[in-house]
Amino acid sequence: MPTEQRKRRRSKREGLKLILEAATNEFCRAGLAGAKLDLIALEAGVSKQLIHHYFRNKAELYVAVMEEVTAVAIQQLSMPDYESLSPEEAIRMFLGGVFDLFVRWPFLAGLFNDQSVYRGKHIPECRELKQRGPELIVRIYDIFRTGQETGVFRKELEPEAAFSVAIMAVIGNFTGGKVIAGFVPVDFSAPERLDFWRKFATDFSLNAIMIEPEAHMKAGAAASSRLP
Repeated sequence: MPTEQRKRRRSKREGLKLILEAATNEFCRAGLAGAKLDLIALEAGVSKQLIHHYFRNKAELYVAVMEEVTAVAIQQLSMPDYESLSPEEAIRMFLGGVFDLFVRWPFLAGLFNDQSVYRGKHIPECRELKQRGPELIVRIYDIFRTGQETGVFRKELEPEAAFSVAIMAVIGNFTGGKVIAGFVPVDFSAPERLDFWRKFATDFSLNAIMIEPEAHMKAGAAASSRLP
């Protein structure tokens, strides 16, 4: 490939990267409705015309940001070998991984809250989420059902409901911590409280889905008595 062509391709990738980074910051600051393409262009150091060269409108750029974020998030959450762990350890690792994404990328809370306003309207447009998301969910649900079958998790719980509540608990300090602090005089989204909330939320979620310790011990004893 000629040197000039390589430079053009590299320049295009760099330009797109700068646009997406600036757009992420602006959408998290102002949401889709309030974001300004002029400010995105200014922060990215490109012309507004260049943004329109890649994206037809602001909504298309918004979806591109969502696509980029969800792709990396799913990749990160899919990496651990959950299947080699006990059901309890696997679920703890998954929930901790979700929490860690919000610590590593503070902008996630802004995007999450903005999508709440739009009732998740743009999430189905994320191709990576549609392609790889179901694979990750199936893995986690299979682990949850294994925990139910082995007497670790409560059998009456539906995986969809259990994980919806658990994830909301784990990330709630990021998405609503400042609001809740107006009622409860503790800001669990503050940096010095993050370690506490990570452990508390995961423990709280696991305690909700696990069989009570005494029942768990009885289930284990019953299973042992059936062994040859």
